[in-house]
Amino acid sequence: MDLKLNFPESLPVSAKRDEIMALMREHQVVVVCGETGSGKTTQLPKMALALGRGRINGGGLIGHTQPRRIAASSVAKRIASELNTPLGEVVGYKVRFQDRLGPKSSVKLMTDGILLAETQTDPMLKAYDTIIIDEAHERSLNIDFLMGFLRQLLPRRPDLQVIVTSATIDADRFAQYFASRKGPAPVVQVSGRTFPVEVRWRPFEESKDADLNTAISDAVDDLWRGGGMRSAGDILVFLPGEREIREATDHLRKHLSHQPTLRDAEILPLFSRLSQAEQDRVFETGGQRRVVLATNVAETSLTVPGIRFVIDAGTARVKRYSYRQKVEQLLVEPISQAAANQRSGRCGRVADGIAIRLYAQTEFDARPRFTDPEILRSSLAAVILRMKALHLGDIEQFAFLDPPPRKAIVDGYQLLNELGAVDEVNALTPIGRTLSKLPLDPRVGRMIVEAKARGALAEVMVIAASLSLQDVRDRPIEKQAQADQAHKKFDDERSEFSGILRLWAWLSRSRGGPTNDPLLSAWASGAKPEGADAQPSLRSQNAHLSPDKRGASRDGLNTLAKQFKKPGASKHASVVVEAVHKLSNRQYEQVLKESYVNIRRAREWRDIYSQLHTVVAEQGWTLNQKPAGYESLHLSLLAGLLGNVGCKNETEDWYLGARGIKFLRHPGANLSKKPGKWIVVAELVQTTRLFGRGIAQIDPKWLEEVGGHLLKKQLLEPHWEKKSAHVVALERATLYGLVVYNQRRIRYDRIDPVLSRTLFIREGLVGGAYECKLPFLAANRRMMREVLDLEHKSRRQDVLVDDSLIEAYYDAQLPDDVFSGDTLERWYRVESKRTDRLLFLDRESLMRHEASGVTHQAFPKVVRVGGVDCLATYLHEPGDSKDGLTVEVPIFALNQVDAGRCEWLVPGMLKDKIQALLKSLPQRPRSRLVPIPHTAESMAEVLSAQGTFGNGSLTDAVVRLVREKTQLDVKAAEFKADMLSPHLLMNIKVVDETGRQLGMGRQVATLKANLGGKARGAFQALAQLKLGTPPASQASANEQPSSPAAGELKGVGAPSASAVSSDTLVNSVPQWDAQTQHTEWSFGPLPELMEIRQGKQSMVGFPALVDQGDAVCVAVFDEPDVAARQHRMGLSRLCALQIKDALKYLEKNIPDLQMMSVAYMPLGTAEQLRAQIIAVAIDKAFLQAPLPTDADSFLERVKDGRGRLTLIANEVARTSGDVLVHFTKVQRKLRDSKALGPVCADVEQQLGRLMPTQFVRDTPSEQLAHLPRYLQAMVLRLDKARNEAARDALNTREVQRLEQAFYRLLSQRKGQVDDATKAFRWLLEELRVGLFAQELRTRQPVSVKRLEKALALLQA
Repeated sequence: MDLKLNFPESLPVSAKRDEIMALMREHQVVVVCGETGSGKTTQLPKMALALGRGRINGGGLIGHTQPRRIAASSVAKRIASELNTPLGEVVGYKVRFQDRLGPKSSVKLMTDGILLAETQTDPMLKAYDTIIIDEAHERSLNIDFLMGFLRQLLPRRPDLQVIVTSATIDADRFAQYFASRKGPAPVVQVSGRTFPVEVRWRPFEESKDADLNTAISDAVDDLWRGGGMRSAGDILVFLPGEREIREATDHLRKHLSHQPTLRDAEILPLFSRLSQAEQDRVFETGGQRRVVLATNVAETSLTVPGIRFVIDAGTARVKRYSYRQKVEQLLVEPISQAAANQRSGRCGRVADGIAIRLYAQTEFDARPRFTDPEILRSSLAAVILRMKALHLGDIEQFAFLDPPPRKAIVDGYQLLNELGAVDEVNALTPIGRTLSKLPLDPRVGRMIVEAKARGALAEVMVIAASLSLQDVRDRPIEKQAQADQAHKKFDDERSEFSGILRLWAWLSRSRGGPTNDPLLSAWASGAKPEGADAQPSLRSQNAHLSPDKRGASRDGLNTLAKQFKKPGASKHASVVVEAVHKLSNRQYEQVLKESYVNIRRAREWRDIYSQLHTVVAEQGWTLNQKPAGYESLHLSLLAGLLGNVGCKNETEDWYLGARGIKFLRHPGANLSKKPGKWIVVAELVQTTRLFGRGIAQIDPKWLEEVGGHLLKKQLLEPHWEKKSAHVVALERATLYGLVVYNQRRIRYDRIDPVLSRTLFIREGLVGGAYECKLPFLAANRRMMREVLDLEHKSRRQDVLVDDSLIEAYYDAQLPDDVFSGDTLERWYRVESKRTDRLLFLDRESLMRHEASGVTHQAFPKVVRVGGVDCLATYLHEPGDSKDGLTVEVPIFALNQVDAGRCEWLVPGMLKDKIQALLKSLPQRPRSRLVPIPHTAESMAEVLSAQGTFGNGSLTDAVVRLVREKTQLDVKAAEFKADMLSPHLLMNIKVVDETGRQLGMGRQVATLKANLGGKARGAFQALAQLKLGTPPASQASANEQPSSPAAGELKGVGAPSASAVSSDTLVNSVPQWDAQTQHTEWSFGPLPELMEIRQGKQSMVGFPALVDQGDAVCVAVFDEPDVAARQHRMGLSRLCALQIKDALKYLEKNIPDLQMMSVAYMPLGTAEQLRAQIIAVAIDKAFLQAPLPTDADSFLERVKDGRGRLTLIANEVARTSGDVLVHFTKVQRKLRDSKALGPVCADVEQQLGRLMPTQFVRDTPSEQLAHLPRYLQAMVLRLDKARNEAARDALNTREVQRLEQAFYRLLSQRKGQVDDATKAFRWLLEELRVGLFAQELRTRQPVSVKRLEKALALLQA
């Protein structure tokens, strides 16, 4: 063919034609730097034809690469037009989805990815004799790899011509990169055919009132100001992303609407996600002025017509791969100088241009000259995989223009290892070789390979094709809500990938025609919502459209509506239609448009699927005919997305991903419900935040199945497990730091049998955690318990041998293959037939030496306490609440427990307790007792003698022996009982009749205070079985609580009538009719005590008369003190019943009662005062010791006391009147001394304690006579307090400190007081007299120190 090659003289590159062609003849590589509009892109292929290259001249193809498909096709059309030849004859193009290359074509326009793919089938590129790499400045990953590949190829292909060209290029660097024997590659500089561009610098500062949008509005006003020819033309604004474009669009429309001349200007967005129709609007010329808001897609390749002005924000979203987070990041960054110049060059194509840069020139000068190459900010997994498939050697040795960093190479190998494409030595695996043949991202390819094995190839191919392009669903800015509503029919509850299959099925079935494909039916049926069983008409489907659109759809698609309108069909008819006739192209495009599906991208999706189908067919794979289940499908996808797994946070709405990253669910996720806890995402992209796109819910168990080679497993805490009878460990597995499972039980004997055997012996056999019926085990443990009991009794830790010795015994006897319960039982069944008493231990083997002195006499199993034989247990565990001796006391015997007996413990512990007591003595007596252990042992021998042990107080007994040995007057108070170890105090455990613990402690008084009422009720329940009545105790309010009724005894632990045998009580006392109330002594002799028997146990009871108001009855008590108080009140009542006439006279003739009643009014009534005086008089007249015990002595006592009653009553009345006189004086003085606040308050408290309502009856007789002196001391104190305030305050603090300690002691004792406690209470009153009214003198010597010592004795 005779071609006529014309080189337009208007193009600057034509002037350099001869120089370029000469260099092409002489050099294998030529670098052409041509500015925008120089014509290099269209003229360089014609120069190669003129030099005799190309098929038309008998050579190979002239390959011409472009970075974008649209650029490849448009350049091919322009060159064919200049050659006056049809497209495809001499000049053709091949891009991802189209091939317009004829069999005799000489010039082949293509994307750099197409040429890179051909290196797999044609490693030497023999089909080409010339290769032109255009737009090399973009430095994409494909371009860098191609240049490195060509550099290695050129020495082997000397006939291959390479031309590298771009508008802005680092010429010297490329020249050095392609240097040969002749030196660096030649560089040709070609000027551009552009008009002058004026660059204006308009930096702005972000503030509350001004932002980027404000700066853009001001720049638009500046460019269009005046309305003349210089202001004519469109404006191209460069912004970093879609969000910024949307915000600027809204701001500009609002801003220009206020300007009459500019309100009709069009504001057009331009970014990659726009629909085809919206993109076409940008390239239409004519009409109103336009402002085009674009991302960096408009920097190169695309030429927007009519642009005279450029506004450059100076930023762009740059794709960078994070090696730490393993995610692609789209961050807003300042652009390079080269990119800024490319943007400025967009406005000098049609006339003089103006470029406004919204940043300072100094900032521009500080920016890098060129954008970082993609190889420095991308994942290298695909590059490494391709290099290994082409046998290009190690990537670290490959001649890249900019070698990638080491961490990028390591990351690439890690991803390939994750996909199973390389092994431990980074060699290709069979999966890797298969992946290298698939023209896809390695992740997507891995999904397809896994899908082939799992029967999900058809589904994954559809999804893989979808992931390779932009989403086919459109969301126009002004109709986002309508688009979302239209897309809901494709949404799935759990997986966006399932939604992709539904969309594919909808696209296939909406066209119509025969649709009997079972896969499409299965995919489409998933869109049917639960409970939906009716299909609406086409009008219902198009409800989201505007009325005019719905009308157009109705008019144009009547046939389609008839096909869709079927009773009983799915609600989403467009998903599961059964069309009969195939729609025309126009009808089909209308259906897609109404559902907001991009027609061009839908076709691209189908083309990619066809290419994948071809690749799969070349591999000999067949598609599955049956639909894959959810698990099989997502297991296949998961194989390629193991690094994109996430687990939802328990409280917040974010997911924790691999390597500790946190990401959010993309707000545009096409799911009908929120995803579950575990998800996998198709990609992780970071914009303002890290988002996951393409979400699917997964089961964490799947990670083990497809990602087992990546799981990092840890075995923690190997231990013996009693239930399963073997050693287990807790396994924890993580995937890139994400916990897949935790605390999983794993049999450890299969991993480490040696350690398992050790743990089995230590914890199972020796530690007692192994239970079985083998005879040796129970016998050995019983023997160990016996020896351990000896340890506790002797309080020694050296009797039982160490566990290590027992462990060594089993270790020597058991073979190596015994490490669990089942292996032991199998071995024992066989070996026990050969050896008698196999593995049995004897006492000698278990004892380190004999525990001398540990006998049943020294450490009895039963201790007699409170007249009852109580079970005794021993424990040697310092710090434990039961350390030492614990005695189990039944509740009914508690009140009869003698604290003195508890001091003695048991004979075996007596020596240790005496030794501890001797060590607590002061230094002087202690020095005469050395050596203390020997002295304690000799004393223990003396006190252990028959008839001495357990009698009285141990402390008193030791005091006597110490006095004899030291000849010193040692007092019992000198023994510091608080220094004794707790195990040297008897631990009392109180139980009820069922053995349930009611209380426990080492202080008998505290136990009696807490449980005394329950104990008394239980005891009386036993005693009343003899008397035949319920407990008759009717104590007054200030006495101990009355006994419970018989029906309540069981609840407090007292034995019921059925629980006591007929021989419970012995006939050691007369048989009383306890139900009878007595008004005279008619019940026979009343003994001081009686014996009560409970089975073999014998206790002592104390009978007493109980006051019942108008009579008395007989009751039995378990404590002599309580019995004495009740008996005294009962006897007083019985005496009063015998002298009723005398009492009536006495009530009317008490002297000065009326005058005393007036003084008594602040405390009570005259009747209360009269009753107290009479009660005290009766007590003094009739109840002097010894008390009567039978009827004769009682009558004699009544006869003797009758004559003295009146005289005694008058004496009591006189004393009471004297007290009340002083009481009145104190009250009067208090009213006059209110200014003395603290003093008055203290006096009022003291007065309240001394003068209660029942002061005559409650105050002991010997103390009643001293009350006037105590009251007089109060008056004197109030008189002195005005002049001696400081002294009074000091004395008050001393007294109050002692009183607080005393009443705290009473609180601890729960009201249990003895004679010493009562005496101390009156010593406090004497101390007040001594401190505040010394002139009244005290009854006995008192001081603060004396009372402190006395209190210390009480506390001890």
